Amino acid sequence: MRQSRVTVLLPVVFLLAAFRLGAEDRTLLVSGVFADSSIVGPVVRFTTGESSLTLLGGTLEGSWVKRQSARRGWLFSADVTPFNAQLSNRIYVEGERAHELEYEAASHRIRAGFRLTPNDRITTDIQLVGLLERITDIDDARVRSFWEGPFVGLDVSHAYQHLSTESPLIGSFNGFTAGARFEVFAGPETWSRVSIHQRSGIQLGKIHLRQSLLAMSGKNLNVVNRTLIGGSWDVLGETAMYGQRFGEYRVARGALANVGADYVLPRNWRVGVRGSYLRSDVADLYGTAINVSKIWKTFGFNAGVGKPQARNGKSDAVFYVAVIAPLYAK
Repeated sequence: MRQSRVTVLLPVVFLLAAFRLGAEDRTLLVSGVFADSSIVGPVVRFTTGESSLTLLGGTLEGSWVKRQSARRGWLFSADVTPFNAQLSNRIYVEGERAHELEYEAASHRIRAGFRLTPNDRITTDIQLVGLLERITDIDDARVRSFWEGPFVGLDVSHAYQHLSTESPLIGSFNGFTAGARFEVFAGPETWSRVSIHQRSGIQLGKIHLRQSLLAMSGKNLNVVNRTLIGGSWDVLGETAMYGQRFGEYRVARGALANVGADYVLPRNWRVGVRGSYLRSDVADLYGTAINVSKIWKTFGFNAGVGKPQARNGKSDAVFYVAVIAPLYAK
């Protein structure tokens, strides 16, 4: 009962704060809902220019960027997931829900550092991190002891982007992006993660083509800190795995490739196909999807049906939908 109340209260508190601040600062409030055959999650983002407040599913995050110059700035952020952190209430094995492996988790994280932007295409963030994960109701004693105390770490990311056009309401763009991220933590245990990613999109007449690549690895990873892979929404970018449920795979080491093509129809409709292939320590498989998207005024719609590779003789379709709506505070 307590978790249900928190689920309702978080969006309400967030929206009240956003509208109060928005009335003063005249900034942007963006809302959305993402759902597939296994999960429904709200997304709300409030931006003031230098700071933002975001509700993503059950995670509430506040961030602040203070520019020192055109090329340097300070970063500060804090986020909390009071329940079901890392999707701890939904764990799958060979495509089947594994209720016996599910557990309770809460996550608290704070980060501070600086940002370097030598030009408008390159961004480098270097941050110190404090992390506390509360893990309960899990049978694995090794995992319980791993997360008994707080962690301190370093988070370094580097990104390059060259975009000619972008349609964030439907997760589409023309151009090229690439980046890398390295994280290392010390506490009751020492662990690390590294990832490299790349995406591109190009418009050829009425055909839009897209692709992405993601490679990831790490040391001393378990069910809590592995990378979540899965979900058919285009806005997931390189972590999308078409035809799979959101967060279905917890990957320590692997590579993921996505490709897609859309045909542009009248009145801002697009219809297309998607394909994914994952090769990792937990699964080697592919997935496909038929995708429809549309921009109507300031609303973005994305829906489709995905088909995963058959496992144990079964291949259940995954239906998904997303709606994104920017709301301007005045």
